[in-house]
Amino acid sequence: MSISSYPEEFARRAATVLGLDIEASVIVRDHQLSLRAGSSSPASARCDQAETAANAGPCVDAMDKRSVRVVPSIADSTGWERWREQALAEGYVSALAVPALVREDLAVALNLYSRSPDPWTPEVLTAADGYAQLIASMVRVRLQLAEIEDAAAGLYRNMGDALVAERAVGAIMQTNGCSEDQARHILESASKHRSVDRREVAETILRALVDVDAGDQQDPLGG
Repeated sequence: MSISSYPEEFARRAATVLGLDIEASVIVRDHQLSLRAGSSSPASARCDQAETAANAGPCVDAMDKRSVRVVPSIADSTGWERWREQALAEGYVSALAVPALVREDLAVALNLYSRSPDPWTPEVLTAADGYAQLIASMVRVRLQLAEIEDAAAGLYRNMGDALVAERAVGAIMQTNGCSEDQARHILESASKHRSVDRREVAETILRALVDVDAGDQQDPLGG
């Protein structure tokens, strides 16, 4: 099992196309569970990990409210202290968060960071929205394909609840850069927040963000 590379590839492409001074990161949010999915640089990854760990920041806010969040001055922003402190420590001056809906209760957001003051022109906003929608489409297609493959091979259906949860915990640890205890707490909180079965949340994480290797396909129970 490994974390899929496609969100990171999209983040890198977005950063390259949108400007030399811009770095990008992608967050996926399912049933109030936020995970960093990919980043164009280690600095932007650390910022999004801080945001997902605190469950507070422009991307989370953008997905909750389904609207773009422009942060002209990170230093002057309020309410997202952990994210703000990390972004300033990385040398970022301004940020932009653009959400896109994958399906009900599942969304993505493209977080853009700049070391220059407020570079968010209408052209950049339009392009960023296009990239966010493209990422959402990719996640949607990936989920559909994973569900079709699972229906045919029984990959996740053949896994017990505990094993599916353990795989999801591992994915959360890797993407969020957190401890095992923290990852378990994140998964449990996401499940309880909207009374969604923990297995359902775990399977969504795995289907959206995890590549399953041949060994997993042949022996889903790990025996």
